[in-house]
Amino acid sequence: MRKAWRTLAVAALAVVLSCSVGCTYLVHRSEDALDIVDIGFTFTTKPMIGLYWNSLDIFPVGYSHIDGYFFGWGGGQLGFTRHYDKCYGFGYAYQEIAWGDEFDVDDPETININYAGILGYVLPPYKHDPAYSPACVHFFPHIGFVGLVWNARYMEMVDFVLSWTLFDLAGDDGVEVGHWIWNK
Repeated sequence: MRKAWRTLAVAALAVVLSCSVGCTYLVHRSEDALDIVDIGFTFTTKPMIGLYWNSLDIFPVGYSHIDGYFFGWGGGQLGFTRHYDKCYGFGYAYQEIAWGDEFDVDDPETININYAGILGYVLPPYKHDPAYSPACVHFFPHIGFVGLVWNARYMEMVDFVLSWTLFDLAGDDGVEVGHWIWNK
């Protein structure tokens, strides 16, 4: 009987604490959970190619330029959404990645841009946003009109865990594209 009361008291305290910080808190936690991976299919209306592989952000290799649509769990969303990526390199790589209807490929503030690979961490311009650095980024293969995406976003995983303590490492609560908290 005491254990049941204790469990009920802990649950009530969790509800009170969750509500005390507001519904926005829970919305941001669910957004953080959606950010941790990208798994699904890409679709384009014209033939494109995606043969880019970047495991653990150590040695990226390949080329991908996909401007179309995505279906799956990706870019902080579930379901069908717009998708854009332009990634290329061999050991040192450049990555542009965007999801949703709000991005503009001509406005760098609306897309994730960073340099990857070991050399990407030591050579200028040192741009590394938490969404895709460090991460495993795979736009592979997309040949013609259909392709696969399977990305693991490690800093977003850490951000998700830390966010429950109100620490927003990725700086992505309430914004479309996050930036490291020390880059603000």
